[in-house]
Amino acid sequence: MLNSEFLNQLKKIVGAPYVQDSKADRLAYSYDATPNFQQMPDVIVSPHTAEEIQQIVRLCASYHIPIVPRGSGTNLCAGTCPTQGGLVLLFTRMNQLIEIDEENLTATVQPGLITQELIRQVEAKGLFYPPDPSSMKISTLGGNINENSGGLRGLKYGVTRDYVLGLEVVLPNGDIMKTGGKLAKDVAGYDMTRLFVGSEGTLGIVTEATLKLLPLPETKQTMLCLYESLEEAAASVSAIIAERIIPATLEFMDQPTLE
Repeated sequence: MLNSEFLNQLKKIVGAPYVQDSKADRLAYSYDATPNFQQMPDVIVSPHTAEEIQQIVRLCASYHIPIVPRGSGTNLCAGTCPTQGGLVLLFTRMNQLIEIDEENLTATVQPGLITQELIRQVEAKGLFYPPDPSSMKISTLGGNINENSGGLRGLKYGVTRDYVLGLEVVLPNGDIMKTGGKLAKDVAGYDMTRLFVGSEGTLGIVTEATLKLLPLPETKQTMLCLYESLEEAAASVSAIIAERIIPATLEFMDQPTLE
């Protein structure tokens, strides 16, 4: 149970409606999509700005309260399960597409933006964001970055890490750090951007990201092949790659899945 002084300070930072600590609210955020992992948080907070997150981090540090940043909770590695209780940080109020820079082929986003919404908006401008996690209709970009999400297009285009050019991050001491930027060649010093991608929120809290875009492919064609055995299907995949043909996706489905 958190003391009332701590809760009052949280409410001063983000506003009372954005601090939830009822049993029902806590239960709703006690688990993610990972089977057999559940632990009650002590409070759920929905900040609106990086500066509010900065204040929250410093407040939690002074009270020794753990923080779990959470997107849509679709991950399968218990990354957003508050196993030590503490504070769950939601980004539902930080869900803006800040900019699509068509000249530099980049998009700048807040962490709560749904992946599918980014894809929809950039494709309307003839551009392409390749990472396509299976949960993209509900997953957030902040969650994708923290988990380094992949997807079926990973074979041809790579994973989330390959499209993160820069980050704004609140560090554990409350400092705000910016890494990378709209650069094709960013080779000076440590690659802090890639260090944070896939770190599951353990190194800092992502509050903004600059993502690389590509031109939208002019055409798309889908092919279905049926095989008599699993071995023949697997051999075909190897043969396709050996012929230096890299499809956007290769999906394998066995008979029970088809049925």
